[in-house]
Amino acid sequence: MAKLLLDTNIVIDFLNEREPFYEKARLLMICGRVGEFELWLASSQITDLIYILSDGGKQGQVEEVVKHLRELRTFVNVFAVSDREIDLTLAAAWKDPEDYLLVEVALALNADAVITRNQKDFPEGLVRILDCDEFFDWMSEDFSLNYEEVPW
Repeated sequence: MAKLLLDTNIVIDFLNEREPFYEKARLLMICGRVGEFELWLASSQITDLIYILSDGGKQGQVEEVVKHLRELRTFVNVFAVSDREIDLTLAAAWKDPEDYLLVEVALALNADAVITRNQKDFPEGLVRILDCDEFFDWMSEDFSLNYEEVPW
């Protein structure tokens, strides 16, 4: 079973139904929910998501955001970021420390890929970095698994 670390932008695409990215993010979440593969977030992303999705922590929005994240937690695992991942990220001095931290988490998890929409912000060669389309193409080409939705 593939183990996938989700970048924050994928979760936002799903929860905010952000077009044109929502449908693929939704398909990814559905497949994770039914156990086709494991979906993961880093613990540091949870507070980031609350802040971003509640428009900077506006009290009137936090409760609804937390409700959605609780629902997400029924099928998305959380990796507890440790001193090790933080220290490796700080030592790397990468241009985007948040994304580098996700790489360190992916390595600690032995994740098969990080799913994101901004591959250019991630260091190359350490872990597979894919967008949703690339992930589903990879599943189809390498494993003969087709996740396209069948029209009713």
